[in-house]
Amino acid sequence: MNRTLILLVLVFTTSLVHAQLSIGVRQGYGNHGIHLEPPGLEQLQSDFWLPNTAFVIAFNNKLNNGLQMEFSLAQKGWREVDTIPDAYFSRKITYLEIPFFSHFEIGQGAVRPVILAGPYLAFKLSESTENHNYNHPNEFDHYTQEIRILDFGIKVAVGLRYNINRRLAIFGEARYDLQMAGGRDIFIDRPNGIQASRLSEVGGTFGILWHIIPQATKEEKKGYVPKEDLFE
Repeated sequence: MNRTLILLVLVFTTSLVHAQLSIGVRQGYGNHGIHLEPPGLEQLQSDFWLPNTAFVIAFNNKLNNGLQMEFSLAQKGWREVDTIPDAYFSRKITYLEIPFFSHFEIGQGAVRPVILAGPYLAFKLSESTENHNYNHPNEFDHYTQEIRILDFGIKVAVGLRYNINRRLAIFGEARYDLQMAGGRDIFIDRPNGIQASRLSEVGGTFGILWHIIPQATKEEKKGYVPKEDLFE
């Protein structure tokens, strides 16, 4: 048992020798909506673009896979537009989101495709509504029903990362987000006439990363030391 633990520690320590640790920030926008069942309730929804910003912490090992964690201030919600001109309703919720991504980079060049996937927790901070000449359907009360304080969901992303040098990188990603909402509903009590409800988002983001611990070069990974550094 002790030998196994020692072996695991050695393997983990060895993987850290050439690991890359990065921090950064990103800014994005997403087109948001609410998925309702039965689907007929969604027919009045329209595009609703909302911002999100995040602090990023990323760990990438020598095999180009690792973990990425974010602390994100994100706005979500939905917007409904009636057939009457200038009549609409919107509900906007601000969350603190903490995603935990599995992170994969492809290739060894300066420009690398990136794939991210993982779960996240969402803590509701505030919300607001806007109603302009819009009459709520009386049979549905998802306009005023209380939303859960704590939620969770799944995020996936694909994009490109450009390593400007060993210390700095920029990236762009397309993202999809499905808020699972306790498995069925984003609301504490299910609204009348609704079988299920989930928030969704399709969007994009751009950001910058600073490699606090840069990724090792091929020579460093093999243990090569330049001649001029032998006596330092």
